[in-house]
Amino acid sequence: MKRYFKSTSLTVMSIALATTAMVAPQAAFAAEAEPQASEAEGGLAVITVTARKREESLLETPIAISALTSQDIEKRGITSVNDVVLNTPGINVSNTNSGRNDRSFQQISLRGMTPSTTTSTLTASFIDGVPVASATALNAVIDPARIELLKGPQNAYFGRNAFAGAINVVTKTPGKDFGGSISAMGGTRSNYDVSAALEGPIVADLLSFRITGRAFSKDGSYRNAANPNQTLGDQQTHTGTLQLEFTPSSALTIKAMGLYSEDNDGPSAQGMLSAYEIRANNGSVNIPFRSGNTNGTVIVPGLANCTLNGTNPFICGAAPALPAGFSPAQNTLEDALLSRILGRSDFRITDPAKGARGYGLVRQYYHLHLNVDYELGDTGLTLSSLTGYNNELYSQMADLDNYDSSLLRNPVATTANGLRTYWTFPFLVERRNKDFSQELRVSYDKGGALKAMLGGSYLDTKSNGALLSVFNEEQFGAARSAGTLTPPARAETFGVFGSVSYDVTDALNISAEGRWQRDKVYAYAGGRSLTIGAAAATKYGLPAGTFAPLTSFFNKSFDNFMPRVIINYDVTPDVMVYASWSKAANVTLSSFNTQFLSGSAGEFAAAEGIGLGVIVKPEKLTNYELGLKGKFLDGRLFVTAAAYVADWSDQHNNRSVIFLDTTIPNALPSIVSGVANTGKTQVRGFELDINAEPVDGLTINASGAINDSSIRSFADPAITRLTGVTGNGFKGNQLPLTSKYSANIGGQYTGKLGEESTWFVRADFSYKSRQFVDPANLTWIKGRTQVNARIGFTKGSFGLEAFATNLFNDKNYTAVAQNNLLEPSFALSGAAFGYLNVGLPELRTFGIRGNYKF
Repeated sequence: MKRYFKSTSLTVMSIALATTAMVAPQAAFAAEAEPQASEAEGGLAVITVTARKREESLLETPIAISALTSQDIEKRGITSVNDVVLNTPGINVSNTNSGRNDRSFQQISLRGMTPSTTTSTLTASFIDGVPVASATALNAVIDPARIELLKGPQNAYFGRNAFAGAINVVTKTPGKDFGGSISAMGGTRSNYDVSAALEGPIVADLLSFRITGRAFSKDGSYRNAANPNQTLGDQQTHTGTLQLEFTPSSALTIKAMGLYSEDNDGPSAQGMLSAYEIRANNGSVNIPFRSGNTNGTVIVPGLANCTLNGTNPFICGAAPALPAGFSPAQNTLEDALLSRILGRSDFRITDPAKGARGYGLVRQYYHLHLNVDYELGDTGLTLSSLTGYNNELYSQMADLDNYDSSLLRNPVATTANGLRTYWTFPFLVERRNKDFSQELRVSYDKGGALKAMLGGSYLDTKSNGALLSVFNEEQFGAARSAGTLTPPARAETFGVFGSVSYDVTDALNISAEGRWQRDKVYAYAGGRSLTIGAAAATKYGLPAGTFAPLTSFFNKSFDNFMPRVIINYDVTPDVMVYASWSKAANVTLSSFNTQFLSGSAGEFAAAEGIGLGVIVKPEKLTNYELGLKGKFLDGRLFVTAAAYVADWSDQHNNRSVIFLDTTIPNALPSIVSGVANTGKTQVRGFELDINAEPVDGLTINASGAINDSSIRSFADPAITRLTGVTGNGFKGNQLPLTSKYSANIGGQYTGKLGEESTWFVRADFSYKSRQFVDPANLTWIKGRTQVNARIGFTKGSFGLEAFATNLFNDKNYTAVAQNNLLEPSFALSGAAFGYLNVGLPELRTFGIRGNYKF
């Protein structure tokens, strides 16, 4: 792993705790705790949420919500989106796609709705209600006030991409008095995490600040079989935030936040399960399934246990364990040849000095937002403005063949040309995502029966990408092609939204909400100039002509109205039931496929062969939901439950193929990819959350979800080519990469050691059932059960704890993706999928954490 410095975690821990000891005597008082909840009579605290753009009690908001307060986050050791997913039933996250498993993207599946493309999401992400470019940005918020996970369509309030739901991280308000905190953790595998926060007034009762910083690093859990001196899964993050709150009057509040985060990770933790055996025979490749002989040394074991479609060896049923000694393995040699290739700036979207300098991920993220609220006297009207800006850049290089291929000779390499002497397939992926958002709204709430809101919003999203075949340059010394630059993407989203809520009686309330939205999506040429002939223009509804590289040649607007109606009734003062109906639409940056239009005849044919057109229609969803929320046993028991049925149509599906263009002499392998509308699915489920304090000092949280899906129609030529399943053969199957059953159980007991001291012990159990690899449902990864445990004490403002994550060392895979098997002959690259790329979990980790609040 590439590091700024190297140190043992215990040394870092000692320094951090020593710093705490020096800071402690200077602290004049304890920082005021962020208001998280109001105390319920007799027991648990009621959480406040902002799911409808106003503060409401969680138990009185007729929306399915899972909320984690700052106390929950601290108690459960949550530091990332993956940790949120681990602690929440009904949601999965996958980092595995396109031959890699890293933090360059996080594909979230909520309520069983799996996004099929890596460039879009069905679950939107927000910080303080302001959209962020990707869910990975949420990892940079240190010690938030709470995390709200809103389930079901949230387009009426949160706009584009809130198709399946939304995650909103609410930051803490800067304190009016000086205070802060410092936390330091050290653990196994050089694991350390140091963070600090400081807040207070700049001008008393007028301007206050809050500043946070974090440094995190860990070595991966797995040895690289192709480079035993290297671990896979190394991660390093540095992040900082600054918040300001300006209150010139009791009616006006202005909050500003700036965030910067950078990741510097090594090669990712992933494994390979191949259906085909590969052997190295005196430097040449031998595939026994093709050759009929077993000459040579095995470098990839064949794990096939079935034959699909009459011809395709594959892995059916539960994915097996990794073949010991063969996987995980990645060729990650970093030498002068690689440095020269990565040092070139041509056809790149980033300065090489800021991009990947070797295998792994480099990522920078900037986020700014400004929230303004102004109350108009005693009219009950509040004017609000939310302004946001995001700029994300990542550069990631991976060994896409995912096995040790060092015994395969590169016949082109000589001493004179300095090319890589053995065969391997490195690839560099780069992307810059930028957006600007503005929301204005006026809200009415005078404490009476009527509440209303009207607003407008604008979101401008831009994305640029590059797919650099390091393979072609390492292996053949090939000239870098302008086709490395993929077509940029841009969408402008205009929205008008509003809501009316009225108390018909003291017990009955009706709410009507809606958003009209126009998404104007632009189509661009890629790095090569684009010529659209008359026939293609007529076929795809495009303008004919020749267009310069990276310029927009076409745009299309998609108009959608997304309503939601909610009826909720108070059965008793403490128990509420509700019913809702809503519609949603998802328009993505992948609404056009244009890359293949500027390619060769072979590339054009390959794109049409996998069913790609140019214009992709928006996805649509109609959702029906029933729910219950209430508190019982004098406030010692909180229960929330929801059941839903949703019809999803015009689903987006990512399609790609590696092909060798036979229409061009001496052509090299290339990738054609795009998006298509694949069909429709019905999703349905039931969710239950229980929080209880049966006796003083003992808290229990238990939650579970059944998230089922039933495919109505589906089409993907790649899946059909592999499995032979077509048309009606997919009906009734489940969507892939999501767990039908999931549950969490946590318990904590806190006791007293003295007047100012307490001790605690806590355990958290998380279960997610199996995930299917694809809609054919013939292959899956097993379910995972993870147990985390913590024990510690507090004395005044100081706390110390010991912890264990993945206590019982569950090694089952976290995610899976199908890939074409890559080897020097490329005999299998254009055939059906040949191997499974599996995400590997972080193994058992022990550590200690100390913190001090002042």
